[in-house]
Amino acid sequence: MASSAEGGAASGLTVLAVLGTLLVGGLWYGYGTDPEPGPVAAADVAATPLVPAALSVPAIGVEAPVEQRGTVQYENPFTGDPVSGYGVPESMQTTSWWSDGPQPGSGQMAVLLGHDVPGEEAGVFDDLGELRPGDAVVLTAADGTQLQLQVLQAPLTGLDKSTSDLSDALNGHPDGADVALVTCGGEYDESAGASEENVVVFAAVV
Repeated sequence: MASSAEGGAASGLTVLAVLGTLLVGGLWYGYGTDPEPGPVAAADVAATPLVPAALSVPAIGVEAPVEQRGTVQYENPFTGDPVSGYGVPESMQTTSWWSDGPQPGSGQMAVLLGHDVPGEEAGVFDDLGELRPGDAVVLTAADGTQLQLQVLQAPLTGLDKSTSDLSDALNGHPDGADVALVTCGGEYDESAGASEENVVVFAAVV
């Protein structure tokens, strides 16, 4: 899942082929039609790409493990079509990094996903849409090395899952975006077992 844009943190793979499904909890991140997707104290600052093990977003109270999840095959809950998508967190309280895509800090845009849960149950990214430009995002590797980022712009909300809104947003990411944080949003469609929209936040290494 990524962008083909030149310059900044362009992803090396195309988003159009890989959108995400939330395998646990019935929340869904979008759809595609291509069957192949293309805080630790005193931590060192990352000088090279890292494999994230933890995510911190202090402004919205997120301190969460990061799972590694590759590409998965699943059925579009709105159309029934077979599609390829991001593997997503097993727990509502954890996040996942799309491990078939770029590593954070690689100069290409990495994708992390987390749940926004309707109702009373808490999801790790319930407040993702509240982030503001300049808010801190910190990724930490298993050895304690950290990658410091900050939010680039106001969250993109209202991305319609029945369209290519999500892939268009990721392919058209702002210059310098090193990480995209993705979750669900909007109303929950009981018949599809999925929420209707996505929310995306872009962050850049500082």
